[in-house]
Amino acid sequence: MRSFLHINIKGRILWGMCAAIIMAIIITCCSLINFTVDQPDTAVVGANTTIKVQFTYHNIYQSKTQSLVFGFLAPKGWATAQNAKITYTSTATSGIGNMKLMDPAAIEPQSNGLSWSAAMKKKFGIGGNLIDDMEWVVYQSDVSVVTSNGGDISVKLTIDMKMGADGNNTLCKLGYAVAETSDGLHDPDGSIDKDPGVKYEYFAEMITPCFQLTGGPGDIVDFCNPQLTSYDPPKALDNDFITITYDGTVADTDLKNPAAVYLCATGNTADGKSITVCEQTAKTKLTQTTSNSNRYKITIWPRKFFGITDAQTLTNMTYYITDATGNIKVGYGNTASPFTYTFKCK
Repeated sequence: MRSFLHINIKGRILWGMCAAIIMAIIITCCSLINFTVDQPDTAVVGANTTIKVQFTYHNIYQSKTQSLVFGFLAPKGWATAQNAKITYTSTATSGIGNMKLMDPAAIEPQSNGLSWSAAMKKKFGIGGNLIDDMEWVVYQSDVSVVTSNGGDISVKLTIDMKMGADGNNTLCKLGYAVAETSDGLHDPDGSIDKDPGVKYEYFAEMITPCFQLTGGPGDIVDFCNPQLTSYDPPKALDNDFITITYDGTVADTDLKNPAAVYLCATGNTADGKSITVCEQTAKTKLTQTTSNSNRYKITIWPRKFFGITDAQTLTNMTYYITDATGNIKVGYGNTASPFTYTFKCK
């Protein structure tokens, strides 16, 4: 069975259309006909937010019975599977149906054994986001639909979601993908749909411009813009090893290709103590990733780095990147405020 997904970009997403097509939509330009996402630009942490997705599914070959598939790309910390409810209506079903979470054991048919979530990440990546802490959460329709030869099915999805389960203020690019269980993420094969006269597609994917989540008590997590410092892993506890990378190419800072840079950090504990390690020694020195790259990194074990006792727990650390004298300090957003890393597992 072959399918055709008509795609269109709605409203505020229309700006930058060509860039969006090149960067984010895995279909050809001539296929942009009828896939829309009605997503707000902003939302508040903890508030219920509604997003609407519509698409038309067109079959040009033999009839078949299958389920519709929908993938939603969002930060892992939002716990989408636990905090989102997705319903749908379609011209092939009666009433309001529910999109159910895809069985994690279900294999995407084109991926040589990958789950649907893993297959979407392999196919689409993290949608141009700069921190690999995003996930594709995949759903399928609770009933199968019959796709007749030459027939269209129009589908409307409604996503009702409590945003920002991790409490973080966030900037990120959300992603949407539609497919069906039979062909899955089948690559285009050059076939032409004679009705609209365009190349035939088996799936479609869209990444929207940066979405902003505000009003939360947590850190600001910016997936959209290059950051002066980044972390691997993005989330960790104080007993995990953490690699901090400083990228001096992101902004014109006072540290102009220095011979060496150092970490000047303060660890804050759950019992109200603060321990500062701000020395220009081998313990705090960052290593340049490659010669003249102006990118540096350091790996620390926070508990040992700050020398806390077995009875203490670090809640967060604040820090600057300094030169060899300790007099020049670079902070968050190239300001006088320190960077902040909060220790958490999820």
